[in-house]
Amino acid sequence: MAVDIFDVVDASDNVVATAPRWQVHAEGLRHRASHIIIYCQSPQGRKLLLQKRSANKDLYPNLYTTSCSGHVDSGEDYNTAAVREMFEETGLKVDISELTPICKISPCAETGNEFTQVYEFYCAENTNFSPSPSEVEKLEWILLDDFFKLTKTNPELFTPSFLCVMRSALEK
Repeated sequence: MAVDIFDVVDASDNVVATAPRWQVHAEGLRHRASHIIIYCQSPQGRKLLLQKRSANKDLYPNLYTTSCSGHVDSGEDYNTAAVREMFEETGLKVDISELTPICKISPCAETGNEFTQVYEFYCAENTNFSPSPSEVEKLEWILLDDFFKLTKTNPELFTPSFLCVMRSALEK
């Protein structure tokens, strides 16, 4: 099994080193991630695509998270990682021009000390997704209003990074 290698970055998001994934997480080293929030417009209102993480994930198994997200591998930029993760987690092949960058979150405890570039993507509600079972338990649409209610009544169902990403994205 290949070892994931990440760029370690300074407070200004400049690469200063590389380290294996396990070390980055164990030592809380600053690194990078891309998140894509996928929406659709339905007759009932705007919907958000939720991803339920696979039970096999080492971090936050079985919790709901951003529609699509992942670490930026060493040597990658945020855009390349976003396009790669879209394919890995949804089966959709997109061009970076189809993703709209909406904000960049500075490292914090909620994101696991990641600089997080957030994008949004719109598609049809009947889009045929084919997520990787090793990454994703399921993808499901939820009305945005219902999502907000659920985060208030059951925040433990969601990853901390997802709640942070949604707060930041909706402030923009």
